[in-house]
Amino acid sequence: MTTLHFLGPWDLDRRLPCMPRHPHDGPIVLIESRAKSSALPYHRQKLVLVLSAMHHFAEALRADGFDVEIVNARSYVDGLREVTSRRRPERVVAMRPREWGMERALRIARKENALGVPFELFDDGGEGSHFLLTREEIHRWVEGRAVLRMEHFYAHLRKKTGWLMDASGKPLGGKLSFDADNREPPGDERPPPALVHAPDAITRACMERVRSWGHGWGELEGFDWPVTREAALAEIDHFFAQRAALFGRYQDAMITGERFLWHTRIAPAMNLGLVSPREVCQRIVHEHARGTMPLAAAEGLLRQILGWREYVRAMYWTRMPAMRRANALGAERALPVFYWEPERTQMRCMREVVGQVKATGYAHHIQRLMVLGNFALLAGVEPLALSHWFWAGFVDAYEWVELPNVHGMALFADDGFTTKPYAASGAYVDRMSDHCEGCHFRVKERHGERACPFNPLFWDFLVRHRDRFASHPRIGALYRTWDRFGDDERARILESAAQVLASLTPTDHAWRFEDDRC
Repeated sequence: MTTLHFLGPWDLDRRLPCMPRHPHDGPIVLIESRAKSSALPYHRQKLVLVLSAMHHFAEALRADGFDVEIVNARSYVDGLREVTSRRRPERVVAMRPREWGMERALRIARKENALGVPFELFDDGGEGSHFLLTREEIHRWVEGRAVLRMEHFYAHLRKKTGWLMDASGKPLGGKLSFDADNREPPGDERPPPALVHAPDAITRACMERVRSWGHGWGELEGFDWPVTREAALAEIDHFFAQRAALFGRYQDAMITGERFLWHTRIAPAMNLGLVSPREVCQRIVHEHARGTMPLAAAEGLLRQILGWREYVRAMYWTRMPAMRRANALGAERALPVFYWEPERTQMRCMREVVGQVKATGYAHHIQRLMVLGNFALLAGVEPLALSHWFWAGFVDAYEWVELPNVHGMALFADDGFTTKPYAASGAYVDRMSDHCEGCHFRVKERHGERACPFNPLFWDFLVRHRDRFASHPRIGALYRTWDRFGDDERARILESAAQVLASLTPTDHAWRFEDDRC
């Protein structure tokens, strides 16, 4: 039987079940979808990353004798239809896509027999696939649970894999999470230089293509992401040799001018399939066993991959497409323009982080949650507006991972799988960064023209949602602090918050956001 093997843009892994094992097993097709590339104002480096990784992957397969074709088409389905008509295979195989819109399009194509031949979709989870759990395993874990919590899911996977567990099945160190040990400010410590991935001829050609398109956001020059498996493995080796020992201690830190700190830089490659989460987790366990990575650091990184990454994917497929509409706090404010143009804010932390995203398509998890997400939460930004910005702006962001993180964690818009909103005043940013030094605003002030906007917005947020959170066991004490403020102090804080909100200029770009164009 002649089989056509379709690889999506994140299926760049020779070990996947949709991949032929030998050149005579049938041709391979990758598709550049014009609809997908223009559905959002994607970061230009993200567009280059996906294109370059696809072309490098194709070249490596051709060098090993495989018949590989890259097709530029209006959409993925149109491209598949054209190749199937021309190649005339007896069947087509592919992975289940990671995004709801693309999976829906492929399922419709299969139901309507749009390709004229049988079309088989393999599960994107399980042994040898993108994720550790199959969709059926997710369904079995979720079924019958009234409350879904990451810590329960994480405990389940730790037991299932045995990673960082002792012979009796208990977690090393006596507890599952060492998160409390991983929150130190950096002081004078500085990270080692990042590994350099200079663009080669293929990447430079992709950069010129993206430059000619005339759409997208962010800076193109300075592209420095791994686009091959070899480069991704080098990035992993560099992390464990240079960064792993201090990763845990400083994983929540923020330093002006330091873009990557002690983080791994492997998420973009992992989300394309160049390296698998299983091999990264196994490497973490190995490095801890040989004494090169402290337990708190090893557990912290394992939790990000085995815990959050797997968990948000599970929540995505459990709650889609309703998750897009989730808005538990009724937030309706337009996204402020400085998320696109960081020079239009005097907040040094926002200018630094958004400027970094614009320059590189990257910010680490605390920058995303406690600066970008926290401000939007306190200001009442409409959830899907921030979600679209994350999806478009980050090189490692796809809807399956950004939507649960933005709606479920950063904005508390889907309140079904986190226990509280991650709301914080300027004191948090001051404690974990150097951004407040030299800022136009004063982080110690709660009100007034020079008060850090996070401060009045924090109290204003609590006041707006008092009915919901006053009895919350982890937040309720804050209301007692608010009540101890005098009437004049409370009025000044709320007035300052109103002035901050009134000063926010909404995004004025005519960006297109079409979630399901593929």
